[in-house]
Amino acid sequence: MSEGRTSSFRRSVTRSGSRVGHESGFVAIPGNSTLDAPPRLIDLTTGLPALTALFNELRPLPEKGGASIVYVHLPSNELIEERYGWEALEAYTGFVASDLSRYARELRADRDFCVLMRAFADDFVMIFPAGDSDAELSARIVSGVRGHLQAVDEELAELHEIYIGTASIRPFAKIHPERWIYRGIQKAQREATDVGRQRLGGQVRVLDSCIRERAFRMVYQPLVDVRDRSIFAYEALCRCTMEQLRNPHMLFNVAEQGDRIWPLSRVLRRMTCEAIPSLPEGRLMFINVHPRDFDDPQLLQPEPWLVEHADRIVLEVTERATITDFDDFRRNMEVLREHGVRIAVDDLGSGYAALSSVAELQPDFIKFDMTLIRDIHESPVRQNLLRNMISFARDMNAGVIGEGVEIVEELDTLVDLQCTYVQGYYFAKPTAQFLQAVS
Repeated sequence: MSEGRTSSFRRSVTRSGSRVGHESGFVAIPGNSTLDAPPRLIDLTTGLPALTALFNELRPLPEKGGASIVYVHLPSNELIEERYGWEALEAYTGFVASDLSRYARELRADRDFCVLMRAFADDFVMIFPAGDSDAELSARIVSGVRGHLQAVDEELAELHEIYIGTASIRPFAKIHPERWIYRGIQKAQREATDVGRQRLGGQVRVLDSCIRERAFRMVYQPLVDVRDRSIFAYEALCRCTMEQLRNPHMLFNVAEQGDRIWPLSRVLRRMTCEAIPSLPEGRLMFINVHPRDFDDPQLLQPEPWLVEHADRIVLEVTERATITDFDDFRRNMEVLREHGVRIAVDDLGSGYAALSSVAELQPDFIKFDMTLIRDIHESPVRQNLLRNMISFARDMNAGVIGEGVEIVEELDTLVDLQCTYVQGYYFAKPTAQFLQAVS
């Protein structure tokens, strides 16, 4: 929706005054805005009990089994009010309350009790007897409210943010019941208002959806033999089709911080192996793996779809995380070699990939980090360093690959230093199809 236009959702606010969300839609509230209302136990915008009425509302909670608390934080309220006015904010708040009321009704039907109330200026609290499906509720609320708002008002949906915090509480004989309830609310509030954690949680939910739907596409960048300018291998690179995780660094950072390395790597390996039958004859496929993948039982006991192509696969150990247990890492790597796959160490010259570590791993290929290659023709110091590293690699019978080659001067310098293979934009950018040759 273009800037300055107002949707029917927000236009209705200016015609009818402050409005509240109900199951049947928005109905006018008699009287003034909540901005002019005296303190009271019922919130005028939503019709929900205010937090000050909490203890009386919660008397039906069971004494055994405990309760779950869901705290709903709306951090974009201030921005919505500044951009569209207080009437639009109250309509939006009522809209969210209506959606939350639907979840509260479901919980009442399932567990006999649920109280939903307004907390402070922008937030909501939901309290109900604990159950087995509580962990799924937060994701349902976030996706449900977002999807509903997107259908009603796309412009507001772009500003909308909703963060969820949760807590489990159990009665304790020495603590007054009202106090343990409030402490649970405070815990859930702290979680909901931790913006960094909430944003990561939202990104992880997007990543989980991408993994389920295989919302990725693979592109392939050729690795070139400088002796005859032929392509000897391709590196498979992932591109997420979801805008929020389109940046590859963001994608893998979220996977690492959200403990999703194994699920992400599994689907990407599967997608890459499915493309190997289309690989030009005699070419290898470099597949990036995270150091944590070498502890994944599914990789250590690979599926038939990987084993059947093992002689064409090079697992490229990325530099996204350190190796915490080097002995286990090396043992697991040898298990994979027994299946026929080869190993490459990426980014030599940065991070964990020190020469001593590489000597222990005995890789089949070593890739030199692009920070060493960039403008190497202008740096005699880096030329001498790379010359010694190439000699070190040859003593281990490892192939050497220079990454990030973009200009002819860099290529010529690598040829002079006897670097056998190169990769970079000078020859080709990653593409969805396997290039047959490079110029």
